[in-house]
Amino acid sequence: MDEVAERLDAYDDDEPSEEGQIFDTRLADVPRRGTLEVRPDETVAQVVSRMNGQRNGCALVVEEGRLVGIFTERDVLEKVASGDAGPDARVRDLMTRDPDTLPESANVAFALNRMSVEGYRHIPVVDDAGNPVGVVGMRDIIHWMVELHPAKIYNVPPVPSSFPKTPEGA
Repeated sequence: MDEVAERLDAYDDDEPSEEGQIFDTRLADVPRRGTLEVRPDETVAQVVSRMNGQRNGCALVVEEGRLVGIFTERDVLEKVASGDAGPDARVRDLMTRDPDTLPESANVAFALNRMSVEGYRHIPVVDDAGNPVGVVGMRDIIHWMVELHPAKIYNVPPVPSSFPKTPEGA
């Protein structure tokens, strides 16, 4: 049995496993895009324009430094594009009030679970006092995961003619 363990150890590359990194990395350590904060009295047109300008899929709705809601692309599609509200509507009337949040200390695995189970693409991140410090999005986590092993990801052909069925066929 010791001989088998020695052979397996020869293949260890001292790199933490993806699973270990997902469970050990806190959201505070995942690079995130800038956060867009808006006031509840801003119009949908104003906020959507800012979201487009910053290429953000959501905006945190903040009043007196406290998170009161989140306004997302989904809100635009469900409430504005459907004709239920116009561009002059106030964000306070369309936002998701009191959104679920995660602390900066939450690990990536917990965030992925919450996002998957609840169907979120963005979750506000708050400090110990409950004040918003950012947003973590699926795109942020995917970019972080790609950077864990860039050689494995970036060396994949852009349009493979056929997908290898075994690791040796890659």
